[in-house]
Amino acid sequence: MSLLRKIAGIVLLWSSFTESSPVFIPKIEWVQCARNVPVPATNFNVTGVNLRALPSTLHCGRLVVPIDYSYPISASNNITLGLAMYRPQNPKGVLFFCPGGTDPGVAAIWQMALNQTGPFMPDFSGLQMYDVMAMDIRGTWTSNQLNVNTSIDAFPTVLGAIPTNEAQFEAIKIASSQLIESFVQTTQPSALVQHTGTVEVVQDYENIRKALGYELIHFLGVSYGSYRAAQYAAAYPRRVGNFVLDAIAPHGLSLFDQANYEIIAANRGLLRSDTYCQNDVDCKLRTKGIGSIPMAYDEVLARLQNSTALHPSAFQQALVGALGGQSLFPVINELLYDLINGDDSALTGAGSGGINVESVLGIIYLCSDNTFPITWEAFEQALKASEKIDTYHTGQPAAWLTILACSAWKYSKAPLRSLVLDKPMLYVTADFDVSTPTEKATWMWKHHGKGNSALVVRHGDDHVSWNLPSAASTEITKEFLRTGIMPKARSDKLVTIYEPGTQRGPIPDPYSVITGYIAGDCVDPDTCNLV
Repeated sequence: MSLLRKIAGIVLLWSSFTESSPVFIPKIEWVQCARNVPVPATNFNVTGVNLRALPSTLHCGRLVVPIDYSYPISASNNITLGLAMYRPQNPKGVLFFCPGGTDPGVAAIWQMALNQTGPFMPDFSGLQMYDVMAMDIRGTWTSNQLNVNTSIDAFPTVLGAIPTNEAQFEAIKIASSQLIESFVQTTQPSALVQHTGTVEVVQDYENIRKALGYELIHFLGVSYGSYRAAQYAAAYPRRVGNFVLDAIAPHGLSLFDQANYEIIAANRGLLRSDTYCQNDVDCKLRTKGIGSIPMAYDEVLARLQNSTALHPSAFQQALVGALGGQSLFPVINELLYDLINGDDSALTGAGSGGINVESVLGIIYLCSDNTFPITWEAFEQALKASEKIDTYHTGQPAAWLTILACSAWKYSKAPLRSLVLDKPMLYVTADFDVSTPTEKATWMWKHHGKGNSALVVRHGDDHVSWNLPSAASTEITKEFLRTGIMPKARSDKLVTIYEPGTQRGPIPDPYSVITGYIAGDCVDPDTCNLV
């Protein structure tokens, strides 16, 4: 193509973005996947992949959408979304997948098309009759990116020790203001910072649906993707097919209530680490019997009160982080043993909190979806209330950290659609998910399930059941995505299913539930050295 024709094409493109454009008609630009390879991400890389012979089922695309949907798309009001699809011949429908938070969606589709599998990776086998679409949500990965690289150093100031007085609370608000301003100063276009909420993301999904020409979509939303899937269903009920919400982030539950659930879940998680120790022949605290892990943790916290090696709150954050996601029970138990035996070198790196670009990015999306500011009086009241339920002093719920990081958020958020979910959906949770406590799923199912949705409770650990291909709950999820038929009641050591209109039973005792590979505790059966 000549340079003149290229320039003419660009002029034509931008002319379609003028303020006078009466209707925005979304259109996906399909691009060569080999020239649009996603950057290496969790469990994904293209080492050894022949980019000249990619599967015919892999399709890569871009879609230009408004930054701010309250104004027409224009030369100054647009961003580009990156997306990928698995596209079989003669698809039976379309399945949207949102992996949650700022996790890469495009890479998940590449994994599917390349048949890359693993113990903690999404497994779409049995769903290849669908077009499967995932996008990198606005601000991340192959979409227009938020720039938070210069903010990483300032992040620990905001998420340091939980404040215990008003002066400390106000100091964190100042740090929060500086952090948020750094997002705006380094991101281009800067307006993207205030338009990353679920309201905008849901409209992005709807524009992809329109561009693909499907009347209905099926949707698998995991972790924060469940929040987006539920909001999509409320905004566009006529487009709802088979929807699954896994590791549920609830709509309508206050951050303070969420914090309490997270504290309870972290306490349970510590007991699960103790359960694992009692079954692990390599756990050095096993001989001390049941309760040895909480006792060791309490001893370490007490010692850190008078230590300059690490602030107690930093150690609490490290523990909760290790209990969340894919639970690191052997690592936790080994660390506690080393510390109570005087090996302070084990503290090296323990307080880093895993701060990286993705963790900083995640704060922006949470700020966009929640109401701020919070007063010191309200925060102090929540702190005092939590002391009554924090048996083992884990004390670092993600909801509190969100409140602190977003305490100076200055942008008004686009109003979320009132959540009315009339269509039957499948809700999936795990007893001992520390990242999204199972109480959140119960609350969401009770308040928004409308008596027409089933609840699947996987017995075990880890965050996001879908990422455990061998779990019984994963096949139940696939069957619902294929058929839309609610699963029948079931209760065994692997899973309990509650049919629509029933009541959930109590959360089991942490010591009564299986540990090991089948519970999501290790990469494969051989790495679980359990009795």
